[in-house]
Amino acid sequence: LIASFLVWNLKPAPPRALMRFALVLPATERLTGRSRNMVAFSPDGKHVVYSANQQLYLRAMDQLEATPIRGTAEGTGRSPFFSPDGQWVGFYAGGQLKKVSIRGGAPVTLCEAANPWGASWAADDRIVFGQGPERIFQVPATGGSKELLISVDSAKNEEAHGPQILPGGEAVLFTLRSGGSWDDAQIVVHSLETGERKVLINGGRDGRYVPTGHLVYAREGTLMAVPFDVVRLEVTGGPVPTVEGVRQAAANLTGAAQFSFSGLGSLVYVPGTREIKRTLVWVDREGNEEPLVGELSPSQRPRVSPDGTRLAITIADSGNEDVWIYDLARKTSSRLTFDPASDSFPVWTPDGRRVVFSSTRDGGQYNLFWKAADGTGQVQRLTTSPNSQIRHSFSPDGKQMVFVEVDPETEADLYVLSMEGELKSQPLVQTDFREIDPAISPDGRWMAYESDETGQLEVYVRPFPNVEEGKWQISGERGGDPVWSPEGRELFYYNFIASGMMAVRIETEPTFSAGSPVLLFTGRYRYGQGRQYDIHPDGQRFLMIKEGGQTEGASAPTQLIIVQNWFEELKRLVPTGE
Repeated sequence: LIASFLVWNLKPAPPRALMRFALVLPATERLTGRSRNMVAFSPDGKHVVYSANQQLYLRAMDQLEATPIRGTAEGTGRSPFFSPDGQWVGFYAGGQLKKVSIRGGAPVTLCEAANPWGASWAADDRIVFGQGPERIFQVPATGGSKELLISVDSAKNEEAHGPQILPGGEAVLFTLRSGGSWDDAQIVVHSLETGERKVLINGGRDGRYVPTGHLVYAREGTLMAVPFDVVRLEVTGGPVPTVEGVRQAAANLTGAAQFSFSGLGSLVYVPGTREIKRTLVWVDREGNEEPLVGELSPSQRPRVSPDGTRLAITIADSGNEDVWIYDLARKTSSRLTFDPASDSFPVWTPDGRRVVFSSTRDGGQYNLFWKAADGTGQVQRLTTSPNSQIRHSFSPDGKQMVFVEVDPETEADLYVLSMEGELKSQPLVQTDFREIDPAISPDGRWMAYESDETGQLEVYVRPFPNVEEGKWQISGERGGDPVWSPEGRELFYYNFIASGMMAVRIETEPTFSAGSPVLLFTGRYRYGQGRQYDIHPDGQRFLMIKEGGQTEGASAPTQLIIVQNWFEELKRLVPTGE
């Protein structure tokens, strides 16, 4: 009885279900103040503050209506943020930084402050706030004279937005722009002890530390996330898109993005009327682009057929992902899958007759299915597992397929599925680390993949299928998404630091050896959450998804989106390795 009791009570709790719903404003309210942060979630998840009709409103999550906050009317109250205990709301008003109790009463002035550029309330009861080109300041939560905390270089036109004191109180996270677009700004961390400043992200805005061990930031209407070691102040993995369609300030105004999260794991954001423009382009080894097809928004993970005449690609429509086939000669597209579930991660069989993809159909995790590429016949299931199975690669003879299986207990490992006779899979590379994105060489003798065994994702090569006979590290500064050249003499991968395509010369005789990585080109191309590019069978052109600008609608938003248990989704999409 005692043993049964212990087993029952000590077993891991199942992940909490993800739930999304809209918090619709009354017909008389419209969200305003889009150039500044206009929404905040209390740490305890019980209240949301938002900016509407040129003033601030407080909405208790157990109530049907919001209450106007006293002293914030007629545009005087902007950029709300909560105290760590959720009992106070801080905001800017009339050139001052103020706070007000959620229970009501008159606002309390804390200090003088110019235009708001983001603020946060630290656990040690001090408030840090950005002043754009006027540096970053701090003030006690009880009020007093503001104190200069971090300087910016006016000669470089630097502007600081959204400071946040990290746990431990010895470093500040903020967004730093030096001209150009806020989407091309840097997320940096500044040591208060040494004054050292480190760049964590190139190309992003409004970075926030999440207690799950992540850094979340916005770029062109998408919330991106990376694993983040808050002790070493280092990003430990590549960026992954997590939420799309998040409203943000215009690229030339401030670094504000309209999202916030509670300490208990829920997310609130303002949905954007901006749409990310993505176009498919061919890019040669020198970085020259050739447009391939018009806007496919949002599109992901293109794969060129073995004969180079067609593409398989994931396209999302109204939140539903399906696999589409695009004919390169006729310039026409046709939908391959129609299930309401998510169908993604398409891969061609070596003979080009079928497309294998991962799907959540039947109400489960991502499992493997396939269908004839010409659209005939029915979808057939290949695997059945309680775990997600994604990111796969075929041996050149089509007899084996390697894929990633994500087990909550063992992280992500590589499995191999026999395609002959009875379909059976077995572990191929199974360690305490994450192994993802396998790519089998054209001669079938080698397998490239990613692993975080050094603390960050890098590209490795092992013999295939005898993976225990050797291992070679190919990349050296956060590389991923490997793919082989058609003749197998080069290995390409994406460098997450340089945001560019790398090439490594490969020799296999008399023994395996790899040359030094060479940067081929950089650009604003989509990356993360599975390989987002492919190589043409001629070996000279890369199929890339080019990230373009965004178009903002003229109408003011009328709702907030609440995502309950968002931390669970974040940990699933972006494992930290802990």
